[in-house]
Amino acid sequence: MTEGLRIASADVVRHGVLQVRWADGTSGLVDLKGIIARGGVFAFLSRETAFAKVSVSVDGRGVQWTDPDGDIISIASDALAARLNVVTDLAA
Repeated sequence: MTEGLRIASADVVRHGVLQVRWADGTSGLVDLKGIIARGGVFAFLSRETAFAKVSVSVDGRGVQWTDPDGDIISIASDALAARLNVVTDLAA
C-alpha cells in the first residue's frame, strides 16, 4: 500500500471496528477500540450511535466523525493502514 493512499469506503463492522477499502483495492478490518478507550478527542465515539456516523473525508485521506461540539475529528489513512487487520476480539 502506498503512503497517503486514498480511502474509497469505510463501513462499521461493529462498534469500534471498521472495514476500510482503499482506492488501490486493499481492504481490511481496522480496530479502533484502543483509541476510543484512551478517551480525549475520541471519547465521544464510545457511544455506538456516534461511531456509526463515520464518513470518509472529501479528499479520501482519512475517516471522520463530527463531535457534539460540531468539530470534525479524523484519523488519517496512514494511521488506519498501520492498524489494518489488527482486530483484537471481533466476537466481543
